[in-house]
Amino acid sequence: MISYQAVLQQLEKHLADAKQAASEQQIRETLSAIRALCDVVLDSSVELPRAQPKHLPQMLATEPTPPSLYTAKVEEDDGANGDSIFDF
Repeated sequence: MISYQAVLQQLEKHLADAKQAASEQQIRETLSAIRALCDVVLDSSVELPRAQPKHLPQMLATEPTPPSLYTAKVEEDDGANGDSIFDF
């Protein structure tokens, strides 16, 4: 899988080529290549991996998992009679 960083490097290379192009035809061809790279990334249904920031530890860079909304039913023999929140 290609990372965003690799695509951005290719975009920078093509942009430099466009700035140094000698004719309008060369500029248009290079801009078409840039458009194609952008379309591939933007139209892709698979998300490309993003580069991890170098200054954050791996533990901080990962997305936290949401807490579970399910709580296990406590089975006790104290006379509680069901799943009601009013069972004491």
